[in-house]
Amino acid sequence: MNKARLEAFTDAVLAIIFTIMILEFKTPKSLKFSAIFSQVPYLISYAIGYLFIGAAWYNHHFLFGKAKIITRHVFWANNLWLFGTSFLPVATAWVKAFSPAARRLSTC
Repeated sequence: MNKARLEAFTDAVLAIIFTIMILEFKTPKSLKFSAIFSQVPYLISYAIGYLFIGAAWYNHHFLFGKAKIITRHVFWANNLWLFGTSFLPVATAWVKAFSPAARRLSTC
């Protein structure tokens, strides 16, 4: 398999994951800075997920820079890693859904 093609595919999947994660962040309904406080648990979850993916992406490119060939095992290991990483938007949305601020809003 072509190494550049697998790297490009991985970059595209990670870009989609980043996009889905930020789309969960909703624009506050008020201009007051305090309106964003209800989103703080989600923002923290998003920041952790972003840092995790960013560090993994850097390591991925570092390791692929050292690789000479891409075997079937490397290809499937990369796909399993992407599969696991694709659950990060679900985790960030889950934190948002069950944060204390979200519970307060749902009882109103």
